[in-house]
Amino acid sequence: NWDALAFFGFGLVAVSYWRERLEASAFVRACAAAAVLMGLATSVAALNTDILRVAGLQWARRDPSDRLRGWKSATAALEKMRYDLERRLGEKLFLIADARDRASEIAFYLREKRVEGPGHPPVYIPESQDLVNQFSFWPRYDEFVPLQSGAPRPEGEVYTEENGINLFVGRDALFVRDGQKPNVPHAIRAAFQAVEPVGTIEVWRRGRILRTWQVFLCRNYRTLPL
Repeated sequence: NWDALAFFGFGLVAVSYWRERLEASAFVRACAAAAVLMGLATSVAALNTDILRVAGLQWARRDPSDRLRGWKSATAALEKMRYDLERRLGEKLFLIADARDRASEIAFYLREKRVEGPGHPPVYIPESQDLVNQFSFWPRYDEFVPLQSGAPRPEGEVYTEENGINLFVGRDALFVRDGQKPNVPHAIRAAFQAVEPVGTIEVWRRGRILRTWQVFLCRNYRTLPL
């Protein structure tokens, strides 16, 4: 998807290249028309494989279009889980996803796109000192912001930067990850005082599981030492 913009340029080059050839040869025009029709048919089938099932075609392998489905339903279940936990705990929870694609999809389908500050995404990824993707350049839950002159520091703050303060220290979060694994990442386990599983979200379609998310309640954020 990173090179998607290049296809617009390639399209203009292709039009320029084939224009004179299409005008000069009926055979080339017929081949081009067949190629366009085949491309349209393939695109429609790839984006909506139910058309093939209606036609009586079945296959045992995993449907590639499953990657496009189930995000809205899974996010709705996650949002309800967060709402129920917030009501029980009496505090707001911020969201962390295990990967950028999951964080982006969840942020897109959230009904309440709650942000923790100016420029913050609705969903974070686990903190890291490495620059790994666009989330590394957006405001993060592990970063420090300037402390206003004369303002007191939070009680019990362990890790600090000179004249800086982390606004997430002491807060709780929900960590979401794909699949079912026995342990959470070190960046999550070490940054919170306690991490406990609170639920599993499963999205089914046509008798098969499209996606499975594990959800963990992470208590008392304390930042990782540099």
